[in-house]
Amino acid sequence: MTDDRDRDHSESDLSASKSSATDSSPEERYRKIFEYNNDAVMVVDLETESFLDVNPAACELLGYSHEELLSLHPEDIHPNDVERVREEFISQIYQEGSGFTDDLTCLTKDGEEVPTEISGAALNAGEDETEPTQMIAMLRDISDRVEHRQELEEKIERLDRFASIVSHDLKNPLTVIKGHVTLARETGDPEHFDAIENAADRMDEMLSELLQLTREGDLVGEQTEIELGALARDVWNDCEIESATLETESSTTIRADQDRLHELFANLFENASTHGGASVTVRVGTFDSEDKKGFYVEDDGDGIPADEQDTVFEWGQTTTRDGTGFGLAIVAEIVEAHGWEISVCDSEEGGARFEISQS
Repeated sequence: MTDDRDRDHSESDLSASKSSATDSSPEERYRKIFEYNNDAVMVVDLETESFLDVNPAACELLGYSHEELLSLHPEDIHPNDVERVREEFISQIYQEGSGFTDDLTCLTKDGEEVPTEISGAALNAGEDETEPTQMIAMLRDISDRVEHRQELEEKIERLDRFASIVSHDLKNPLTVIKGHVTLARETGDPEHFDAIENAADRMDEMLSELLQLTREGDLVGEQTEIELGALARDVWNDCEIESATLETESSTTIRADQDRLHELFANLFENASTHGGASVTVRVGTFDSEDKKGFYVEDDGDGIPADEQDTVFEWGQTTTRDGTGFGLAIVAEIVEAHGWEISVCDSEEGGARFEISQS
């Protein structure tokens, strides 16, 4: 049971608290808003471009003490944007009495760049429309927002590349279909219809994978244990590279997305055929040295000049008239998405050797 004296005491404290809040001056209330605001708040002298006062959040954001900040000027905080701030933000303060920009990079005491948005309002503007002499500026750290925006932009770029990957890799089964359609018309052999059906099924799988990838936003889907040599031979058969030869020198079991690994081999085989000639010999195997291990694809063709080996994985880089420059860039994307690394060098026969290192 609650004692009446306790109840009277509590009601008295509540009444006193309300009375205190009511009796506090506007200056005191604004001072508390200034001091306890989560955003950095600064009072700026517009004539001297100096700080007249700053709140604790400003000190925390920029890494300076109160005294240090008061000794600085706005151009010390955002040296790269000061002219744009004067032209765009400060001019709004003068003309409209308030201003805003969501693109201001501030420099902390430690030299770290912090993306911010800034809003401000004029102070001490005369009733006779004289220009203000001071303004209050509020800075908000938008690092999380910028990071999220960058992630979205990267995802969009990656999805664009998905489209490039699939459109590029669809060309191989389309070529197979066209070739067997011609042979089927000439010979009527039902074996060609089986090849056409298999190529069409492969295209359907690729398109289904693209749909799934665009929904998930990842280049690599489910990873399973894959026997390297067996997959390489399956891909080689799918590519139907006439006159060329595939040799599997060694094999191992790796964990990867089978469809993406299929595309990796298909692009490397196509690259060897395109640049190594119709009778090129392609070898697939594994390596295990002191500093790295993984698998390789090499050929006995003409190889890649040393001054071009650093650029072969760039998007659009090609040395043939009808090439897209996507093949090896796609390979690099798939390798990176698995957390691997790829390098290119000369094979013992003078052709190209691509080494995929697994961490």
